[in-house]
Amino acid sequence: MLLATENLLINYTSTAMNVALSALVGDLRTTLTGVQSVISLYALVVAAFLITGSKVGARYGYRRVFVLGGGVFALGALVTAFGPRLPFTLLGWSLLQGLGVALMLPALVAMLTAAFTGADRTRALSTLAMTSGIGAAAGPVVGGLITGYLSWRVSFLLGAGVTLVVAGLVRRTADAGPVAVRPDGRRFDVLGVVLSTSGLALVVVATLFAGRYGLLRARQDFTVFGHTLLERGGLSPVALLSGVGLVVLAAFAWWERHLVRGGGDPLVRVSVLRNRTVRTGTSTQLMQVLVPNGALFLVPVFLQTTLGFDALRCGIVLLPTAVGLLVAAAPTARRVGRGRMSHRAAAMGSFAFMAAGCAAIAVLFSPRAQGLTAVGLALAPGVLLVGLGRGMATTITDLIQSAPPPEEVSDVTGLSRTGSYLGGAFGVALAGALLTPALLYAFEAGVGDSGVLSSAQKQQATRTLEQQVQITAASDDVLRAKVTTRGFTGAAADELVRINAQAREQALTVSVTGMAVLAFAGRLVARRIPPSPQLDRGSGVPSAPGRDS
Repeated sequence: MLLATENLLINYTSTAMNVALSALVGDLRTTLTGVQSVISLYALVVAAFLITGSKVGARYGYRRVFVLGGGVFALGALVTAFGPRLPFTLLGWSLLQGLGVALMLPALVAMLTAAFTGADRTRALSTLAMTSGIGAAAGPVVGGLITGYLSWRVSFLLGAGVTLVVAGLVRRTADAGPVAVRPDGRRFDVLGVVLSTSGLALVVVATLFAGRYGLLRARQDFTVFGHTLLERGGLSPVALLSGVGLVVLAAFAWWERHLVRGGGDPLVRVSVLRNRTVRTGTSTQLMQVLVPNGALFLVPVFLQTTLGFDALRCGIVLLPTAVGLLVAAAPTARRVGRGRMSHRAAAMGSFAFMAAGCAAIAVLFSPRAQGLTAVGLALAPGVLLVGLGRGMATTITDLIQSAPPPEEVSDVTGLSRTGSYLGGAFGVALAGALLTPALLYAFEAGVGDSGVLSSAQKQQATRTLEQQVQITAASDDVLRAKVTTRGFTGAAADELVRINAQAREQALTVSVTGMAVLAFAGRLVARRIPPSPQLDRGSGVPSAPGRDS
């Protein structure tokens, strides 16, 4: 219960501040770009250090590292809550809280894996995954309420208080599993830390740039410290950075194998990926996070830009996601734990629900619907189905953690947690990468087909669109203000607003349909999961048929 509580808090923290951007900008006397940089850096720190956090826990004890991570996380929350300017937020939220999460997450998963076996482990790890979804879903609603009636700083104060209580209580409990002892004569893999963190950081930064620069062809100049490194129309920095990141990660994998052959203590044994259950389970988990994160990123974007919904009303519309997760998670865990459903069947079912949910959102969303009730009812079937899919996906952690022998649990934990976190980043990045080209194409097509705009106005609108630094979905009021500054008034301005509204609707349909296609791709990945290994309910060790390494 303690670990699930902290896991819920971590996931709540990751989404709660998305509704408080304006308040953060005003209180910290900064810009929206500055606040977005804080959020992006937090994601980068967590993803880059998860593998390292898992190894530290394996060497020095999971309980000790969890408590240490909790202290770092709470310190970061306090620095953020009382910090008057953006640099304090960067230190407290992005760096300290990011490092705290990277230490705590692998430790809490490993402790639960060691503390339970068989059906009990399935329920425990499924509950952990369920609290992740609930925390992320509750973030916008609870965060909106706290920000609106109190202050965004209260969320960080509450986070610090809860984490200190949890860490203090965990410190008094017996450590789960054997006490880790530092291997004699073997140094900590510092080079592995450098290679893994830098490689993952490059990949994460590339995903964060996807919406702005495009995946392959740069939509604008890529400038660093006033120097243009990549010109508009050439290679996108996304392709370049991700390519370099993959090369660095390949070097990391080579170095880890080299350490194993030389009798050293690697940061992670990449050989665990030879285990088919671990390999396909981790890939499935990444897709199970990617699809709903992408779909549930798109819906609030259009609710705010098309209907003018505030963050609280967006959160209310998305509540069926949490309901679906709660409805599906516990029954799925019971059936899997009792052997009445395989992990593979649960994973494939989760993607079927996600695909159906994305399709329902694409079909039922209508910008002509007015009011919270009408919009909520129209979107409820789709977001509920996505939630049901997330609920069925909660057993995948149990499959992955149950596959390796005890001595490889930390390796698998680090890799799977990193994969899950990268899935969330990739989901948002791919959703944005699908959204922007669809929006551009639909707007340009609408301008070209317009019978209201003159040839000169069409050329001016197209040229202005191509020169935009960053294209995002814009509300009618925002677009009208922009086109007015460009000299469009009267019927011409009304026509551009109409085209923009139609382009938004088409872009949402294309983007969410793309998420449905990715859900089908995830289902194909899940089909490769081997039949669930027959677990010894007393020991939790998979029998030989469950392993191929």
